[in-house]
Amino acid sequence: MKKVMVIAGQNDQTYGQRLTYRKVRDILTGKNIECAYPKFSFQMMAIMPFYDGLIVSGRLENFFESIAIIDLALEFRKPVFFFGVNLEGMKRNLLYHVSTELMSPFLTGFVTDEVAAKWASLWSPSKIEAGVDIANVYLLEKAEYEKGKFAVFAPSQNGILKYSPDQEWFLHTDSRVIVEDPRDSKIAVKFAQKIKSDDVALIFKIEDIMDAVKNAKFVLSEKFYASLTAITFETPFLHVDRKAIRYFGKELSDYVCNREDTDLALAFSKINEFDLSKVQNFNSTTKERYKKMHLALDEFINAL
Repeated sequence: MKKVMVIAGQNDQTYGQRLTYRKVRDILTGKNIECAYPKFSFQMMAIMPFYDGLIVSGRLENFFESIAIIDLALEFRKPVFFFGVNLEGMKRNLLYHVSTELMSPFLTGFVTDEVAAKWASLWSPSKIEAGVDIANVYLLEKAEYEKGKFAVFAPSQNGILKYSPDQEWFLHTDSRVIVEDPRDSKIAVKFAQKIKSDDVALIFKIEDIMDAVKNAKFVLSEKFYASLTAITFETPFLHVDRKAIRYFGKELSDYVCNREDTDLALAFSKINEFDLSKVQNFNSTTKERYKKMHLALDEFINAL
């Protein structure tokens, strides 16, 4: 049986990476391979020569826990498969390092969006295609639809949403405040304290976040995966950060606004005009694109 090392968010405590890790494990469990999901250590790097390949999924945010391992696999001429790698928001020095890795003929697979795929094509001798975020696939399988109980907010420590409860347009109602990233915990606590309602709760766990979005009147978010959960569960949403359009696409651009108070207030005033068919189209497209990724994964494994 072939042995494969896997990097899929196992060293990260953020909501999106935890979703990715769950889904990748679920997918690979049914394959005829032996998988290892190591935490970074020098001992782990020493055993890389004894593995037949490397599968990488999710965000590449830490040099030693992801990019250094990819480097090592390529150095040993091991095949590397990108299974929905998200390059958005990477630091410039890490992105530069990935560009050198893409030059290797041993690296193939999928990034999560068209923008990243076009960038990767500048460096890659073998085709890197646009796929989907594996966390998105996990959410699609868990999607349920029950609306109207409370509002859901997902503020970021570096965003503007934390000031919203002080604005006239803000709707003070029963609420759930998502902590998608542990680094946002303090901001989330302060945000929740400003909401003038008797029923306000902070939520951290994957199942609690999905349940809150499923039951929400709307989701107002600065966090990518909180908004992606809303899309998948067909919940009206507004995402604060135009960068998300590279994955959400132009069809959902009406529900993505700039990080400016006036733009946020204007976009929020139109949330009742939410077009459900647009998120349904997005979800259908995601399912189709994932089928191609899964077939390519099987081909990669069979060729080991």
